[in-house]
Amino acid sequence: MSTVPSIWMPSSAFWIIRPGRMAASPRRTLGKMSPSDLAIRPATVSDAGLAAELIYLTMGIEADWLFGQVPGISTHTVLSSLFQRSNNRVTHSFASIAALNGQDVGLLLAYPGCLLKRLDWLTGLHLLGILGLSATLRVVRIQSAYQDLIEAEADEFYISNIAVFPRFQGQGVGKALMAYAEQLARENNLQKCSLIVTYGHEPARRLYAQIGYQVVQTFQIEHPYVAEGSGGYDRMVKFLV
Repeated sequence: MSTVPSIWMPSSAFWIIRPGRMAASPRRTLGKMSPSDLAIRPATVSDAGLAAELIYLTMGIEADWLFGQVPGISTHTVLSSLFQRSNNRVTHSFASIAALNGQDVGLLLAYPGCLLKRLDWLTGLHLLGILGLSATLRVVRIQSAYQDLIEAEADEFYISNIAVFPRFQGQGVGKALMAYAEQLARENNLQKCSLIVTYGHEPARRLYAQIGYQVVQTFQIEHPYVAEGSGGYDRMVKFLV
């Protein structure tokens, strides 16, 4: 096999409301935000189990459709393995963990949009090592369902995944993570943040609108698993001031 196909892993960024060498990597900083007992820190490989659980919540059945390709290798195992590795779409290098009263409760996974294509290809390489050639080729084949989906432009800071465990919602964690994403965008000299949100997640969509995000593109995808079967995605962008 002469080339490794790219791997799409679109996942709507929203608050959960149900039970090698990397160029231009974001600079990581420690955040301390309101409320005073909430802290945001860079993720480490030791957060893999927690991160896999939170990332899975943002993808649902779509994650199983993409990564549940090999009997005996769970979706959680694939996400955890990718998180522990460098240079892929869900690496710890691009993740931040929110802790409330010392307990880890949320996750932000975000990076410059200019890295997306490179990360897609590198994720494919990692999946070869995790799932094997046949299963990875199956993942590649089902990527055609995403058609012409655009997740982010090169001049945007892309919020790939954001999640807070349901029992910790309503305490400012999600808003703090969104504000932290804006901080990271500015550190990377980017003036826009972007995300995609699946149809049907109206509470999340309203919240994003309240903090300045606007729908700039809509992608209708009728598929039982893509966008969790909702029918498609809205792409939303916020211009930072």
